[in-house]
Amino acid sequence: MQSNKQRKRWVIGIDGGGTKTRAAIADTRGQVAAIMTGDASNPLSRPWTDVEQTLRELIEALLRSVEAGSEDVAALYLGLAGADRALVANQIASAFGQEWQGRLFVDNDATAALYAGTWGEPGIVLIAGTGSIAYAIDRHEQRHRAGGWGYLLGDEGSGFDLGKQAVVAVLRAFDGRGEATSLTEALLAHFAIRSPVDAIALIYGSPNPRKELADCSRLVEQAAQEGDAVAKRIIQHAAASLVELVLACQRQLDEPLPVVLAGGLLSADTSLKRELEKKASFELCPPVVTPVVGALVAGMRKIGLLPDGEVIEQLRKTQAVQEGSDVDE
Repeated sequence: MQSNKQRKRWVIGIDGGGTKTRAAIADTRGQVAAIMTGDASNPLSRPWTDVEQTLRELIEALLRSVEAGSEDVAALYLGLAGADRALVANQIASAFGQEWQGRLFVDNDATAALYAGTWGEPGIVLIAGTGSIAYAIDRHEQRHRAGGWGYLLGDEGSGFDLGKQAVVAVLRAFDGRGEATSLTEALLAHFAIRSPVDAIALIYGSPNPRKELADCSRLVEQAAQEGDAVAKRIIQHAAASLVELVLACQRQLDEPLPVVLAGGLLSADTSLKRELEKKASFELCPPVVTPVVGALVAGMRKIGLLPDGEVIEQLRKTQAVQEGSDVDE
């Protein structure tokens, strides 16, 4: 441990989603010391005991990386999917509230993704990763949302949605209700199975079927790039669903705000992102840093540290930080 004279004050930011969790630790000047990756931490799609274990392992790994103790942390910011719902917030408070007391801050993971593009300024974030949501914070600090209702009731245009539609298309083709598609061969190879019917047991029997289907979104991307008509239609429909989310969110605002793109499906040059750009009638704002850095920004703001030019410059340098080993098991 560092001596009292040498001790820094740290901020921990965690960006937790349905596929993976990223956690970072930075000092109050914005210098990021470590970034770690762990398992999924969406309390709506994983048992809470598993989520808590993932979060604790990441926090402990970050503290070890800087040879600090929890007492050296000024803010622990947890940006988790569903954390703005009472049930999830209560679970987090019960698990971490007593030990972290006034230093624990909990919010929806959409806030971290938004701040990765706006540095804490107002805006809308459109997330298409494992799930999907349009989420806005206006100049009055009021929150507005459209979507984000989870894989059973929503997640239109998400990786889960793309993957599910891919499997549905394959099964429809298999039993003669739909047209032939190259997604069939891709799905068989992906799961190493001989018949589409074999996918049923694998998906329903998976400990995380949502992630299992979200992983299939890559098959849609590849098939669309190769010209498969069914895959192209799936992506076009997903893009239209994402535009609908943004427009619904915008109608709740009293001023136009930039739209930050986030999530694995919109962070890279995907067919879905290109289709969205074609359909969008609103200003798109590419993120400046990754959402886990947005979580650090949110944590800093919670303790009154509004990122200035010097802090922002330090946070921008996160690509130079060597990401730590995965903390998955």
